[in-house]
Amino acid sequence: MRTILLFPITLLLFFTACKEIDRQAVNPSYDIRLDSQENTISILGPDGQTILVQNAKPDFRPYIHPFVSPDGKGTLTEYSPGHHRHQTGIYWGFTRVNGRDFFHHPEEDFWRRVDFKVLQDSSQVLSWSTEYEMLDSLGEVLMTETQTWIFREDDGKYLLDLIWQGRAEQEVTIGEYDYGGLFVRMPWQEGTPATVFNAARDRDLRAEGKRAMWLDLAMQVEGRNDFVHLAIFDHPQNGGFPQPWRVDGQFGVGPCRARLGDWNIPRGHTEIIKHRIEVSTESLNDVQLNERWEQYSGAEGMYSTASLWGIAQEEGRSARFLTPQEAIQEMTIKDDYEVNVWAAEPDITQPMAFCWDHRGRLWVAENRDYESRGSGFSNSGDSRILILEDTDQDGIADSRKVFLEGIAFPAAIAVGFDGLFLGAPPHLLFVPDKNKDDKADVEDIEIRLTGWGIRDRHETLNSLHWGPDGWLYGCQGFATPSVIRNPSGDDRLYRHQDAFPTDLLNQEGTAINGGVWRYHPTKDRFEVVAHGFSNPWGIDYDENGQIFISACVIPHLWHIIPGGIYQRQGGQHFNPFVYRDIQTIADHRHRSAHGGARIYQSDAFPQDQHGRIFMANIHEHAVLTDILIPEGSGYTGKHGEDFLLANNAQWIGFSLEIGPDGGVYVLDWHDADICGKEVVNKETGRIFRIMPQLQRRKTGREDTMISPPLMTWSSHNYRGIAATGTCGELASFYRNGELKDKSIRKRSSF
Repeated sequence: MRTILLFPITLLLFFTACKEIDRQAVNPSYDIRLDSQENTISILGPDGQTILVQNAKPDFRPYIHPFVSPDGKGTLTEYSPGHHRHQTGIYWGFTRVNGRDFFHHPEEDFWRRVDFKVLQDSSQVLSWSTEYEMLDSLGEVLMTETQTWIFREDDGKYLLDLIWQGRAEQEVTIGEYDYGGLFVRMPWQEGTPATVFNAARDRDLRAEGKRAMWLDLAMQVEGRNDFVHLAIFDHPQNGGFPQPWRVDGQFGVGPCRARLGDWNIPRGHTEIIKHRIEVSTESLNDVQLNERWEQYSGAEGMYSTASLWGIAQEEGRSARFLTPQEAIQEMTIKDDYEVNVWAAEPDITQPMAFCWDHRGRLWVAENRDYESRGSGFSNSGDSRILILEDTDQDGIADSRKVFLEGIAFPAAIAVGFDGLFLGAPPHLLFVPDKNKDDKADVEDIEIRLTGWGIRDRHETLNSLHWGPDGWLYGCQGFATPSVIRNPSGDDRLYRHQDAFPTDLLNQEGTAINGGVWRYHPTKDRFEVVAHGFSNPWGIDYDENGQIFISACVIPHLWHIIPGGIYQRQGGQHFNPFVYRDIQTIADHRHRSAHGGARIYQSDAFPQDQHGRIFMANIHEHAVLTDILIPEGSGYTGKHGEDFLLANNAQWIGFSLEIGPDGGVYVLDWHDADICGKEVVNKETGRIFRIMPQLQRRKTGREDTMISPPLMTWSSHNYRGIAATGTCGELASFYRNGELKDKSIRKRSSF
């Protein structure tokens, strides 16, 4: 009777799965054979060789072994290895079913076969099923499980779809445990090259317990001198999607919903779980693999991985708060580099932007008025612009000055022209300091431009940066429409408790709703450089003056061509006749979202880092690098390294700068809400400094680490400052482009 009840469900699911598969041609010379004497179902390849074997003994858990790679070089599965005797190739087993362990017990007291059969043998699909009763300690049936497998070959890859059905014959609780469900045991032994990579970009044992839509296991099995890849796809219809994954120390892998806690199947109900196994001998391309997962799951589009955003937010909320020094201890950094706390709370709180001046001091915008993405503007009233300095050159800020306080919502800053350019929507302000006393000349603050909106508070104007042409560049998010214009006599500064203007979009001006813009500080001109993107938050240029930005949600890396119209996260292009917008240069994907972008052009880091773009990643809580490779008329961005992993779910990298010592400085907003929906920790904020260890090992002295000359420190800062009131001071150091005073090379501030 149980078989009769399950058969209609199995048939329906089978033909639903086959409907999609039928659209794709399968090599008709593949064959499937059932051997009732050996209790096996085998798939045979075009040459008659066995590709995989489904074992279905009457008194033993069903499993697949062996499974041969698509090119015939090597077996992908292992049966009962010495380190895990209970593991049997590719199999299914829960660890706690009403307290009973079916993962570690494949034997007869736990499993009893009901049936195994070939479902379809055609040129379009090869499919079979196994049906087993799972027995309790008294020999009564707890659950009847049916596994339906569908095999096909597609463009040199093997695809193996699984539809698992579990009918509860009693009230069933699948108990919380670290592993259980679909599991794959590849033939690993000590010294076997192997690596794991998942959709959330966790590698190897970092993927243990992490949730992701797919996981790729690569291994150099016997008979190969390269990797063969076995990827497992989760399906959005599965409970707990995306499920956490088991990755054990011997590279056994499998999704495990039970890590999220107990879950129940009422008596008489059937739980359905779907997975795909993809086997390939090609090198891993995470973009293409994710596209194939999208095709399998039906979750296509730029939001296909949006479930990871919610997971990252949950992780931030549940993470333990770490002090700045505790945060350092949790970090993983590239070999031969070190990281230290350069500044932190209580000296800085809610830092949204920072930049260096020509004296080697770091200016910080504390946006204490930020409350959430959809509300808040001036309620706090104590937003500040700080000037921090490391006066004794020990790698830690020890001087703090308040340059300006009370201007609402400071979001971006750039030092220049004996003052500060301050992006504080709706305005771009110039805040002078004519007597250079490090105090803003508040009465002389100028509104240079106005019209920036704050519909989405973390997509307003940001990332001010002096360009190679002397213009001031910035970014703007797509979800905050703005109309930029010169101020009129009615425009004013906004301070504590002032309401944000409501008529911005009704004015004449230049419209922007996502893009890169620039402003000429002496000609008072505003231009949109490029339209599109999502929420770009980081801009820089290379040694040839080519401009690059980082972005969120959509692919993360973009080469900016003036006048270009680029992919948008949402909304419409202003020009309705755009045939096709410009796409990313990245050949890989990072998790959303990125904050900051700096191309390394100093000389404190080894030469292999020169020209790489450094980016902070908010959802990965990391500093990542990409390699910019000229290609055709543009560039390709290849993944460089996971340079620093914070291992701290409340670490929020907003921005990056290259310091006067050649170090990489990272601005950490630091909060339990990583997406800006609210501020949980209002009194936090950190700046971390990354430097090579090698220089200290050579010299044993901290001060000699701070040695690059001005021009090598950062060409960006020179170009920007040269357009400012400090140009004469800077030029006095040089004659015909050469330093006159060589001792400057040993100074830390200028």
